[in-house]
Amino acid sequence: MERVRIFVVGSFVVACTVIVPRLPRAGESLSAAAFLVEPGGKGFNLAVAAHRLGVGVDGIFAIGADPFSELAVSAFQRSGLPLSMIRRYDAKTGAGIGFTDETGENCLAVHMGANALLSSSDVEHVATSIAASSLVMAPFEAPDAAILAAFTIARQAGRATLLNPSPYRVLGPHILSLTSILVVNRVEAEQIGAEIAAVDDGETMLVNYRDWANRLMDQGPHTIIVTLGRDGAVAFRREHDACYQPALPVQTVDSIGAGDAFAAGLATAMVEQRAFRECLLRASACGAIATTRFGAFDAFPSASELDHFLSATRDDIGFSCPQYRS
Repeated sequence: MERVRIFVVGSFVVACTVIVPRLPRAGESLSAAAFLVEPGGKGFNLAVAAHRLGVGVDGIFAIGADPFSELAVSAFQRSGLPLSMIRRYDAKTGAGIGFTDETGENCLAVHMGANALLSSSDVEHVATSIAASSLVMAPFEAPDAAILAAFTIARQAGRATLLNPSPYRVLGPHILSLTSILVVNRVEAEQIGAEIAAVDDGETMLVNYRDWANRLMDQGPHTIIVTLGRDGAVAFRREHDACYQPALPVQTVDSIGAGDAFAAGLATAMVEQRAFRECLLRASACGAIATTRFGAFDAFPSASELDHFLSATRDDIGFSCPQYRS
């Protein structure tokens, strides 16, 4: 059996996506150019994306007792993920809908359904697997109690934890204190308290986010990364210089799933013990590749696709990090 490297405190959602000319205004009906129904949810996306990159993945997921639950079972089987990761509840399976405009920008809403029922007791039953993993990941589509239980087990075992607090809710101090790596997008950073003027210069972004990141690192995380879409990403680590990773050039079709691809790429590179600057680059490449395809499930790259992309775009790759010189 392949050794588990990444454990995901997950969520499963039946994801519906429509492509529209622009994002709708309140009360407006638009004609969609395309419609897609696929297995999703941030936790499921993280697990699938990491598995495609070639690392052993385990996790815990909640689904309901409705027709959508069969889509979940089929999706796990098709992805090569063990069905032992699934817990069933007498509830509705999670479902959501996203709107993507012609530029690839998106907005979405999710009904968590059975995902909200995942408990600390459920997590404690898989404590051995959590403690044996190299890194534990969780999005905020999982309940606080489940995340807190998993992160507690992981940190007691000396394992790293990665939190993606999306969709955002108030970030409790107990979870933050147990978080090793915090990955947020621009909006989530603002919701956590960052006050950033609109700029498109990487070095300025580093300066603008630095004090905010330092305050958060005092509360637990040793690494904080803010993804900025077309503006790239900024990364802060204790006792290291801050880094700016420019966005990699692609033709964006749909940005849904890009953040999950980034987080999974980052986690995978970290458990492979790559240098941090390479982890950030590979994460950015995973996010970029995911935006070139409609939907999320079929957008996540394999390890060979990622390596080919990085090789093909090596002349366009940029990285601003004082301790790194190409």
